[in-house]
Amino acid sequence: MAKRESALTLSRMVHFTLFGIPVYIRPSFWVVLAIFGGALSISSVEDLIYPALFVIAGFVAILSHEMGHALVGRKLGGGQQTIVLELFGGLTSSHGMQLTRGGRALMILAGPMMTLLLGIISLWLTWNIVAPVMTSYNLNFWDLAISPFTAALISPKLYILSCLIMIGEWWTILNLLPIYPLDGGQLIAQYIRSPRKVFMTGFITAILIGLLSFQLFHGYFIPIFMALFAYSNYREYKNAPF
Repeated sequence: MAKRESALTLSRMVHFTLFGIPVYIRPSFWVVLAIFGGALSISSVEDLIYPALFVIAGFVAILSHEMGHALVGRKLGGGQQTIVLELFGGLTSSHGMQLTRGGRALMILAGPMMTLLLGIISLWLTWNIVAPVMTSYNLNFWDLAISPFTAALISPKLYILSCLIMIGEWWTILNLLPIYPLDGGQLIAQYIRSPRKVFMTGFITAILIGLLSFQLFHGYFIPIFMALFAYSNYREYKNAPF
């Protein structure tokens, strides 16, 4: 998702360069990851390890996702790519890049494919390193994919692999939904000329996924997440010109 950042704003962030691409990190990025990792329930110094491992896993997964966008965009269209990590994810901005519609579609898909690859590598490592541990605790890969906190009861190594599996597989599926500004929504926007149709598709999809996830998992996180997307897409639908 493209976004312009002023040079002054970017200079105030933590930043580094990877493969020639500047990466900037807002403080909100670390805060949100830590909260999702359970930082609010810390009661002792020993409890810090699992939120810290979740932050590391989230950082690796989200950075690899955005790096997929940036590297493919640079390869296909040139220009300068910039990555900003913030809140729930990241943004890849492109300056001076020339891409065809097919090139933009490939750039959009590159992010989820990188995240999926990370999840597959984590599955392979789990199979080859900690499979005996899983067997002794009567766990399977499904347990790891849906609940890293189950893995946390066994070992930090299994926990971080479980986080990477969960983020790599589930975030890929979520991010490919046709909901703007997720990658799936940006992808259909390359082929649907009417912004109103793009945003209405996102609105309906977010409502359906929110209701379905509540029925299946009886949790509130995904429904709340989908409600925010539904509101955002409906607002954009009302303001779209056609």
